Amino acid sequence: MNHVKIFGTAKKDVYHLEDFRQKLLKIAVPITIQNLISVGLNLVDNLMIGQLGATAIASVGLVNQVMFILLLVTFGASSGAGVFISQYWGVRDTKSIEKTITHMLFVTFGAAIVFFTILFFFPQQTLSLFSKDISVIKLGTSYSTIVAFTVFFTSFSFVIAFALRTVECAKIPMYISLVALGINTLGNYLLIFGIGPFPKLGVVGAAIATLLSRSIEFLFYVFIVYRRRTPVWLSMRSFFKFDRFFFAKMMKIASPVIANEFMWSLGMAVYSLVFARVGTAAIATRNIVSTIDSFGFVFFGGIGSAAVVIVGSELGRKSFERAFKSAKRLLKITLVISVLAGLAIIVLSRIIIKFYNIDDLIRSTVLTSILIMGAALPIKMLNAVNLVGILRSGGDTRTVFYLEIISLWGIGVPLVILSGLILKWSVPVIYLMMLPEELFKMLIGGLRFRSRKWMKNVIE
Repeated sequence: MNHVKIFGTAKKDVYHLEDFRQKLLKIAVPITIQNLISVGLNLVDNLMIGQLGATAIASVGLVNQVMFILLLVTFGASSGAGVFISQYWGVRDTKSIEKTITHMLFVTFGAAIVFFTILFFFPQQTLSLFSKDISVIKLGTSYSTIVAFTVFFTSFSFVIAFALRTVECAKIPMYISLVALGINTLGNYLLIFGIGPFPKLGVVGAAIATLLSRSIEFLFYVFIVYRRRTPVWLSMRSFFKFDRFFFAKMMKIASPVIANEFMWSLGMAVYSLVFARVGTAAIATRNIVSTIDSFGFVFFGGIGSAAVVIVGSELGRKSFERAFKSAKRLLKITLVISVLAGLAIIVLSRIIIKFYNIDDLIRSTVLTSILIMGAALPIKMLNAVNLVGILRSGGDTRTVFYLEIISLWGIGVPLVILSGLILKWSVPVIYLMMLPEELFKMLIGGLRFRSRKWMKNVIE
């Protein structure tokens, strides 16, 4: 009898492992490909702007920092909704998925209105918070007033893309993103440098290309959701069926995520402000380092999204033991990939840096900073997958919020301000001061993971 039981258990484990692998490949591979191409094309865009000099790099970088806050708020809303979508997908409840998406779009459109107002009506005042360089503010303002219109397109597209990935339709956002990014890169090339009949517009050309690509991306997603060929679809009447009880239930899980991403993005803005106060060269350094460092995170999007879908779906079906085993496997995979990715960006940075039109001092500073960030990548990726992918998938959003805020605002921000503004240490040392918060998150986040208290079914 014991032999039969053991054999049956082993058979289930083999099936579970095969199911895990299939889902991981189905979700993670398209997202990783999309992220890799996205980062690659963004690097090309960054290099094009880099040909215009440090002032152009700094001005675009500061506006993108404000856009980054909106993206993180939208990501927070999408992640909060994703907890419900993944668990509803586990029981194949597509009507509740539609309801979740429409209610979350109310939140993201509200955020878009706020950021449009900031970027379009108050760009000079906003940029002056980061930099006192008049030329940077002036150039950034011309860029900001155009890209401000992209916030509405981005808010919609991001939510729908996240939902499609969560219901295992990751290839659709991949293809749409590739088209949009290709248009953006081509538009940058033609309009920044004035190729052929196109005018030479510099930074303004980059802004126009971004607006064009985002609007086309938006139209693709509108077509997808109204065609009703995927589990993610929307009807016009669904936008007029506001359920305040459902919204309250959803926001109980989602609001800590939105607050988390907003406060985290503000922390990153403080980091940028510190670099800006150090000088224009430091802003340019941070922009370049962020672009190169993002290569290390191309796998996080895939593994993190896979964690939300795989673990969340199991929790939706109340398969708690399978959910925990899947989560452990995902963390092990993350560790291996992140070590290799960290080594890769350290090596690649030596090649990529040659294409920037910058002086030797900035070049040396960038390479040293990348060395630090590459070495720290495994810790950062493990934290990202554990907190954003695994713990949130179980609805443990409040714990993640407290952990993120305490580590960032209690450890990271004070150390960066101390090292950058008070002690006036070098840029690489400022980067080094960002790491203690990651070590704290890894310790406490690991303890929370092993406790299993994060494993909840939130849709009942």
